Amino acid sequence: EVEMGLGTVLYAMVVWWRDVIREATFEGHHNASPSMAFGSTTGLRYGMLCFIASEVMFFVAFFWALFHSSLAPKVEMGDVWPPKGISVIHPLHIPFLNTLILFTSGAAVTWAHHTFVLAGSLYRGH
Repeated sequence: EVEMGLGTVLYAMVVWWRDVIREATFEGHHNASPSMAFGSTTGLRYGMLCFIASEVMFFVAFFWALFHSSLAPKVEMGDVWPPKGISVIHPLHIPFLNTLILFTSGAAVTWAHHTFVLAGSLYRGH
């Protein structure tokens, strides 16, 4: 089973890359400026919009399932939340540390970005 699946994936990859190379070499597609495919950045904007929409839908579905299971636990889970047999992590230990790391890294990147923007504007004399 694994060999069959791996073989199918590898075959699909080879054929797909063969087609991409053929389209780029002989048909002139996939040039250096993908944003100009429609004469503007319309395609890239729609692509990013679809990506963001899919992420929003994923998180809505994830939290919908979480709240559905926690607010109305089923008989199969023992009518309790969290289900019996699951040990709960204290929220002020590892989850809090992960949140602090996430926020401090975001603040550091934002600070660095603003520093580069300011340095660039000072260098240009604005």
